[in-house]
Amino acid sequence: MKKHSRLLALLLTLVMVTAMFTACTNNGDDPDSTTPAPQSDTTAPGPDVTTDPNQTTQGTTVDLTGYEFTITGTNDVFPETDENGVYINATEQQLADELADLEERLGITITYQDFSGDKLEVLTTAMLANTKVADIIWAHVEVLWPLAKMGGILPYDEGTLADLGVNWQDETRWFVPTTEWTSMFGNVWGLNVASEYVAVKTGYFVQTNKEICAAAGYPDLYQMVRDKEWTWEVYRDIAKKSTKDLDGDGIYDQWGTSATAWGNEVMSNGVQYVDEVDGKWTVSIDSQEGIRALQFLYDINFGDATHNLTVSNSDNRQLFCDGYAAFNMSDMGRINGPTQQCFNTNHPYGIVPIPLGPDATEYASGHNDLDGWAIQACNKDLEKVVPILNEWALIVNDTNAYLDVLNDGRCHTEEDKEMMIEYIIPNFALNYATATPDIWSAVDDNDEGGGLINDVSYNGMTPQQAIETNKNVIQAVLDSFFNK
Repeated sequence: MKKHSRLLALLLTLVMVTAMFTACTNNGDDPDSTTPAPQSDTTAPGPDVTTDPNQTTQGTTVDLTGYEFTITGTNDVFPETDENGVYINATEQQLADELADLEERLGITITYQDFSGDKLEVLTTAMLANTKVADIIWAHVEVLWPLAKMGGILPYDEGTLADLGVNWQDETRWFVPTTEWTSMFGNVWGLNVASEYVAVKTGYFVQTNKEICAAAGYPDLYQMVRDKEWTWEVYRDIAKKSTKDLDGDGIYDQWGTSATAWGNEVMSNGVQYVDEVDGKWTVSIDSQEGIRALQFLYDINFGDATHNLTVSNSDNRQLFCDGYAAFNMSDMGRINGPTQQCFNTNHPYGIVPIPLGPDATEYASGHNDLDGWAIQACNKDLEKVVPILNEWALIVNDTNAYLDVLNDGRCHTEEDKEMMIEYIIPNFALNYATATPDIWSAVDDNDEGGGLINDVSYNGMTPQQAIETNKNVIQAVLDSFFNK
């Protein structure tokens, strides 16, 4: 068993025994049920965002003078400097100025704290010791959800934080389309932001080599997306026609697909690997829709022989960057500026969503990666933390400006921006198999060359064979976490 599995089993038992003795609980905000895919009402009115000049900050008369507001888990919300301590561009200078103004206005300091070690292990230990690690902590849902189950963090949609003034549906402060996907056990556990300072989170999409696609007979994928004609079959047709031996040496030099989406393609058919069905978490990819999704995964990775399985994912991405692949499955992080590999290509790539599966009606931008800002249940400074959090969020989240990052060269045309704005960013979907490290290991890669996604994508198993091989293992880890 992996260390996460041993740790989680031990700590779940320990927490049950010690819950009545520790002050680091969730103050009555216990999760009471699991929840299906989030359905938020993003039109719900948020709080008044104007600041009363007679108050220290919005909604509070608490004196914040001298408070150190601590942030850990990522420094993406702090201005970036070069090796000489100079801000790398005007945008980073502007962020620094805004944060400095906030510190001066509230009489506080905002500090980044380094985080070392396994987050789930460190935060669980801190929970049991009644120790605050930081005021807000950036962590993956595979950390947040186990902590939530143990009572180690607070929900945002009810209880203490909501009562103190956090409104997770306030679009002026939080990026709701991904925040809502941190929902589990009936509550929301992680806040997301997006602005000109913090790149918006997306799921996977497809970078295209327009010249190669046109040579295969598809000169305008943008219009096909609008008409919902951009489908799995079209993708496979282009990939097969584009996989070629260019120099006659008997070895393919040009490929249909460079890097894939790590199995997240299945969500483009409206399915999940695991899901809650009739109140129980179960393997859900064995439905007919799921089997068709796994068949697509098999085809594009293995069966169609249009994906180079002999080199690393990084090398495959470089093939696309160098003009030797029709498609590369990417996400916002991989094109987030000139330092990222997939930003730099020798051709003006296009951007389209993952193609539409035969059982789906809308495009989906699926991903197994989602983090959120969490607050520990043992934080005794919440009356100060919440008003600072609400003011800080108005800087690092900007509903109007977050799309400005699309103008930095990552989108080459207005059509690329349209694809991002209309079809990719709002259609983020989280892969529920990432709920815990053990569940993801069973679904993806069990570190022994197996796992459902590995078996279909790289080991040559048919969908039925892969399901038969892995279903009981996946169900066992689901039962261990969800169904006790």
